[in-house]
Amino acid sequence: MVRFVSYMSPGFPESLFELLADRMGAELHFERDTSGPPADVDPFRDGTFDFGWICSTSFVDLALRDRDPSVRLAGVAWVPDDPDVDGRPVYFGDLVVTADSDVHSLDDLAGRSIGCNDIVSLSGHYALRIAIEELGHDSDSFADLVFTGGHHNSLDALLAGDVDACVVDSVVRIGRARHDAAVDRLRVVDRLGPWPVQPLVARHDLDPALVETVRRRLLAANDDPELVGALGDAALTRLVPVDHTHYTPVRDALRRSGLQFM
Repeated sequence: MVRFVSYMSPGFPESLFELLADRMGAELHFERDTSGPPADVDPFRDGTFDFGWICSTSFVDLALRDRDPSVRLAGVAWVPDDPDVDGRPVYFGDLVVTADSDVHSLDDLAGRSIGCNDIVSLSGHYALRIAIEELGHDSDSFADLVFTGGHHNSLDALLAGDVDACVVDSVVRIGRARHDAAVDRLRVVDRLGPWPVQPLVARHDLDPALVETVRRRLLAANDDPELVGALGDAALTRLVPVDHTHYTPVRDALRRSGLQFM
């Protein structure tokens, strides 16, 4: 049985990945504590998983970690339901504050607390660090980065007054704002990005014919009303093909900023 892991929940509904796994003909596993394999872990190298939906930063790390990458793109990603993406498979790290906050820019958050997803996350961590570095600040000392363990946790911490701001996956924020009036009232100070969305990756030594079969099944599922409905519930519109060049901006931004994958 093909083994498929999602690192995208609870930010994204588990039901979406259950449908994706069904269309892939795969056994589904969830890793809920991090957005992707951290720097010292590689469940694709050791054969634990065959496919994975992981954060873009994790893909870049696994693809560049050595001369023999443990993963390659399966060639499928999603398009957010967000007019700012213009139909592209990209998203943002939304920097969010309460409506009555005196914060109006990232600079205003110097010395304050910012809720972040986890250390692997692009939209909920690295996007913020990269933006801080590009402003000429030291991302290690600019603000107190509070890791909440999830985008929803970061939003909850902001609503509870536990942090001064948070940086979250724009898709997760938009999806929650549709049914949570408190989140809908939050103010977006900045949209960091756009960045390439999280990709589906395949273990490097999988049969190319199997990877192509999975890719075709998922792209064909855009005509499946059940999956289209699940994508819509997650503030997504459709699945589209992508190649490795789509993720070059993540690699280049990390190198340009001098940040190391954690």
